[in-house]
Amino acid sequence: MNGLDLILKEDLPNSLEEIAMVIGREGALQLVGACGGTRIFVPRRLRAQHKLVTLLGFAQAQRLANHFGGETLTVVRAADLLRRTRNREIVRRYDAGDGVRQLARDHALTERQIYSILSSSA
Repeated sequence: MNGLDLILKEDLPNSLEEIAMVIGREGALQLVGACGGTRIFVPRRLRAQHKLVTLLGFAQAQRLANHFGGETLTVVRAADLLRRTRNREIVRRYDAGDGVRQLARDHALTERQIYSILSSSA
């Protein structure tokens, strides 16, 4: 299980729902990570060196082009979604036995922040 498995359908911002239906949650979040907060033009025809192909792989980029070709998409930052997903992953891993120190290192947070996340989920 990874953090993406913890994203609920209702967690996705409306603008990401359709993208996720076309290329999956993982692809949509890759797009957010690389292009969040910007607009991207989706060409009707893709070339092997296009940014979307490099980012998503040809098959997913082609699905995006088939569905949104010729359109400019606004890719949201989805900071709240990413934070909630990270926090769920922290709680899941803590419940599975990972220590606070390791969780803090893995997520570039302080131990105090990890304790705060764990206490707010209780």
